[in-house]
Amino acid sequence: MTFLEEQNQGETIIVEIAPADIDLFNKLIEGYDNMALVTTLDEKIGKVGLQVASYAKKDILAILKCLPIPVQLITQL
Repeated sequence: MTFLEEQNQGETIIVEIAPADIDLFNKLIEGYDNMALVTTLDEKIGKVGLQVASYAKKDILAILKCLPIPVQLITQL
């Protein structure tokens, strides 16, 4: 595996947010071009998955701490 292939290996971060904040969360993350792909896993409880390239994981975790809405980190796969 080359360095670039290794750096682009995806990881999944699962978070919970208030269901009413899903749209805002998606738009906030989309504002960070190519950092993560947001997928709603369960809109009733606000469970959201973020597909993140390995090189962007550290940055996304820092961004999640600074968002204007509460974000609870559930798991990192």
